[in-house]
Amino acid sequence: MTPPLRDRGREETERENNRKEDRQKKRDDKQDHRLDKIEAVTDKIDARARKAEAVAKKRKWLVILIVVAIGAAAFLKNYFFGG
Repeated sequence: MTPPLRDRGREETERENNRKEDRQKKRDDKQDHRLDKIEAVTDKIDARARKAEAVAKKRKWLVILIVVAIGAAAFLKNYFFGG
């Protein structure tokens, strides 16, 4: 037997609502995935920037140390060997 006309309309409405909810859920999942990908790329860029900054600091101190060593060597050479 087929359901009464009122029940068929209710069933169709429920199916339609379920489809709308499914589509909305898929859309939200897709948007979340995109945002996660963007966030991952942003985190990667930030990590590279932090690493570059750390390397620059190390190089700065290395240059300062080399300049001090060369200056000390020049001073000691002149002091001990009477330049």
